[in-house]
Amino acid sequence: MIHFIHGTLADIKSDFAVIDCGGVGFKLGISVATGAKISQKVGKDILLYTYMAVSEDNISLYGFAEEDELELFTKLISVSGIGPKAATAILGTLSPDALRSAIANNDAKTISTAPGVGLKTAQKLIIELKDKITGTSAELPASAPKDNEKLTQVVDTLAVYGFPRGTVIDVLKRLDSSLPLEELIAQTLRILGKESGR
Repeated sequence: MIHFIHGTLADIKSDFAVIDCGGVGFKLGISVATGAKISQKVGKDILLYTYMAVSEDNISLYGFAEEDELELFTKLISVSGIGPKAATAILGTLSPDALRSAIANNDAKTISTAPGVGLKTAQKLIIELKDKITGTSAELPASAPKDNEKLTQVVDTLAVYGFPRGTVIDVLKRLDSSLPLEELIAQTLRILGKESGR
């Protein structure tokens, strides 16, 4: 499995990007969300996390600007009837947190706004992934509104550095949400470091 591709962004279209790695151009399918994040980086170094989809008559690479998006993509395609193109369309329509929230709230209508995804498919997706997808902002520990905003900041900040949102939220549930933002981040990192053996 190719975990990521790092190289120069040679070209980008609405549904794919080409990364030049030492003179070899890798074509990767991308979501609208990933496209928006890398659209201004043509000619510059980028890194995309990847998934290789293999079928009887095709091998395709898909690229993601964030590991969180890749993680959701792999869960989406585990649902029968949802292939890589449909999963990419869903992730291009809904942010990872919005998708998790829609699944947690049984909101098939919102999921079905993705191109090529009908209401029945959205309902099936919710049924199959309800117990597998966690980490929405709604699952943050109960606290005062001002603390909720702070906790969301911690999750967003650490997600940038590759920590899964669900894991960060699990740690935050053990901490005092009234602590200053910097202290919450420091304590969360300390716990994540111990638990991952870093």
